[in-house]
Amino acid sequence: TVSTGPQWQTATGTLGTITGGFSGTIATVVATGDPTLVYSVLAGSSQILLQTSTGGANCTFNTSTGVISSSNFALNDGTATTYNFTIRVADGDGTPQTADRAFSLTSVYYTGSTGGGQFN
Repeated sequence: TVSTGPQWQTATGTLGTITGGFSGTIATVVATGDPTLVYSVLAGSSQILLQTSTGGANCTFNTSTGVISSSNFALNDGTATTYNFTIRVADGDGTPQTADRAFSLTSVYYTGSTGGGQFN
């Protein structure tokens, strides 16, 4: 049987705008194909998505499930930033077939008053 290779179900482009400092699941990327799919963040992109110091999104990526999460998204650094990265999915064939897709996440920070005005 000839496999058609993995097919992305998650559209290319933005996975969302996330408040800096967010903790939890940010997004899940999904592909279909063979029963065993393995996801990976491509070289260069891993520094952007997984980096845990200044300039990185400070995320973790589950290579089995496609879940992107963070305990402190964008290190809550106060600077709105768009993080561009590419994820590859590979099937479980002897000679894996792959499919790459470009994504982005954006950090946002809200400023301003949340109350505390004087009432007369």
